Amino acid sequence: IANLGSPSVVKFFDHGFTDDYGYIAMEFFTRGDLKQRIEQGITPEDAVNYLLHIAAGLQAIHEAGIIHRDIKPGNIMFRADDSLVLADFGISRRLDDTNPLTRQGTVLGTPNYLSPEQASGQRVDTRADLYCAGVIFYEMLTGEKPYKAASPAALLYQHVHAPIPRLPAALAHYQPVVDGLLAKRPEERYPSARALIRALSAVQAAN
Repeated sequence: IANLGSPSVVKFFDHGFTDDYGYIAMEFFTRGDLKQRIEQGITPEDAVNYLLHIAAGLQAIHEAGIIHRDIKPGNIMFRADDSLVLADFGISRRLDDTNPLTRQGTVLGTPNYLSPEQASGQRVDTRADLYCAGVIFYEMLTGEKPYKAASPAALLYQHVHAPIPRLPAALAHYQPVVDGLLAKRPEERYPSARALIRALSAVQAAN
């Protein structure tokens, strides 16, 4: 991550170990996170713009062979110039990682934003991050999460089995993007962040 140099990914200035601790020195974000903005309300136009920048960050890390695995509003930060940045790579992994903690059967991530394959403990690829981006997009557009439940287990069940939620009629032109991100089967989602960017650009041009 430190070597990427993408404007949509957090900048690390130094990292290493002392005798007692591991440390990371990274940029400081003065304008908060996306969670705060969703709580305040986001226009559809800003939602599309934010998703474009999220997709640009995902494209950068995916092309470097990295899966974030915890894309959520609290991990999307804003710089002083209001540019959007992917942060918190605490449970990210490389696509070629064989660490036992990242193998099939392990559920890692935040329940509200877990892809169906993460929720069921399957091995994931870059399309899991796209699903998380779809949850965020729906939340930005409506102010509500696509799935709600009384317990984490029930929430995971909904990610795996519940139908893709429908947007209100006034936002229906964004439904194909939501469908392409929240498909239950990875092979039915956008194949890449680059493909998502193309789809969003087409939506912007048509509206």
